[in-house]
Amino acid sequence: MLFFRAITALFLVLTTLNTGEMAAVREAAFSTGIDLSTGEMVSTYDDHGGFHGDGTTCTIIQLSDDALLEEIEKAGTWQAFPPDDAVNQLLYGSYLADAETQEPFVPPIENGYYLLKDRNAKAAEQPNIMTRGSFNFDLAVYDADNRTLYYLVLDT
Repeated sequence: MLFFRAITALFLVLTTLNTGEMAAVREAAFSTGIDLSTGEMVSTYDDHGGFHGDGTTCTIIQLSDDALLEEIEKAGTWQAFPPDDAVNQLLYGSYLADAETQEPFVPPIENGYYLLKDRNAKAAEQPNIMTRGSFNFDLAVYDADNRTLYYLVLDT
């Protein structure tokens, strides 16, 4: 229940940011359970024009202070870096990369946190995300050194 309330809270905060560019994020608002009102959107990428809505989204939000870090640490739902093998492979393999440049959306991070929401229908019966033939997940990554939040969505 808390997870779904957090989705709603993030959705409401994101709608107050740069509304023209935030359309993709509003459509796939991800539960971070944090206040992004002090954030400034740096960039957004969305190629969800594929068959059945397949595609990738990456939105980068720059924060002005450490309030987000404090909220993440207090929430207790985020995992500290380094990421586990599956998340590392998703972040720095070819899964979450710009289609044109093939560069990963998220640069190497030394100090940070991540939160993965697996939306795949087979998540319960196949908990290892890397063993499936398709992906449907949201991934939030916070770079504590640079005060940057990466919001990523992959639908295949």
